[in-house]
Amino acid sequence: MNSVEYFFEQITAIPRCSYDSDQLKEYLVRYAKEQNFDVKVDRAGNVICKKGKPKICLQSHYDMVCLGDAPKVELIKNGNVLRAKNSTLGADNGMGVAIMLYCMQKYDDFECLFTANEEVGLIGAANLELEIVAPNILNIDSEDENVICIGCAGGSDVVSEKEIELEPLNAKDKIYIAVIEGLPGGHSGVDIDKNIPSSIKILARFLTKHNCELIDIKAGERRNSIAQGGVAIFTCEEELENDEFVKVEKIENNNYKKIKNSQKIIKMLDAFSQGVRAWNKELGIPEDSANLGIVEIKNGVFEVAISLRTMDDRSMDRLEAQTESFFDLCGFSVTFSSHNDAWTPYIGDFSKKVQMVASKYIPNIKFDAIHAGLECGMLVSRQKEPKQVVSIGPNIRFPHSIREECDLDSVEKIKKIVEDLIFL
Repeated sequence: MNSVEYFFEQITAIPRCSYDSDQLKEYLVRYAKEQNFDVKVDRAGNVICKKGKPKICLQSHYDMVCLGDAPKVELIKNGNVLRAKNSTLGADNGMGVAIMLYCMQKYDDFECLFTANEEVGLIGAANLELEIVAPNILNIDSEDENVICIGCAGGSDVVSEKEIELEPLNAKDKIYIAVIEGLPGGHSGVDIDKNIPSSIKILARFLTKHNCELIDIKAGERRNSIAQGGVAIFTCEEELENDEFVKVEKIENNNYKKIKNSQKIIKMLDAFSQGVRAWNKELGIPEDSANLGIVEIKNGVFEVAISLRTMDDRSMDRLEAQTESFFDLCGFSVTFSSHNDAWTPYIGDFSKKVQMVASKYIPNIKFDAIHAGLECGMLVSRQKEPKQVVSIGPNIRFPHSIREECDLDSVEKIKKIVEDLIFL
């Protein structure tokens, strides 16, 4: 009998970055058929596998955030902690997928739903065309073994753009390149309240402080990750030195032109309120947040990519309007996309059943909600028949960063909970 860890190693060897996970989809289809499951695939790349008379549907997304060397992932095991060498690990949500594959070799009478492209806006769930037969859905995409998740934040992806104009350098201008690298990074939802430094905000503060003018900039890795690194080329009349985070070097190049009125853009980034915007006292988590994910210049356009999150859909209109007004002050257009609704916290019969089973292995497990996007509410809203859904998962720290790590002891507990729930 192959272990969960074995299956995780198998899928880690297959490329599964968002938008580039077809090889893993084909693996899942092939494996499910080998285990005598009925398999269907929809146009969004979602895969549903059914065997017998399902009472429960296990669900995970099969894409991953790829940072560092990923999709090449070299696993490093230190005791019972699993991480990767210079890349995201992909335990989010690969461990959920691995648990499902493990169960498929052992049990009948359940369903498995593998969703596509979750990490880039819950695209698979938003375009689900497959019918779930089971009355209960168990999402295995949470990252704290002590929590049964019964609600999550809604989100909106934002792109703000402005065409740039170039102008010649001044005679007194000194040209510098500034580099930030190696910041911790983190998830723009679950880590947004941990005071993790953003390379974009650090660069903006440095450039504002020294009255710099931009020539070029590229900072941040993903819209839904706290920015780890960045590079800016700029002019300044001062003699600059390195500071705590920023390494600067003077360069010679007479062919550069600078961005007209770029000091306004720099100050705009400096003034943007990064992080938690409001706190939910009842749940003890952020209520609203905003993350500056990526700043770059592409084809003569200055582009800023942002992730907005809120625990209450009524707040999203306000967050979006504030964001649009903010960027409009500097002449930027704003486009919103990949809007997903918040999952309103609810404790039903299935939630209580999960708590009863889980408490055998994790005595202090509790109900909670998270300030991150899960597919649960979206999946339920796309079904003809009413469903109950909760989310559980093993301890995963620092997802969406090259520090990502997973506790294998925790994986074992979650596996046992899932096995017991299949029989109920």
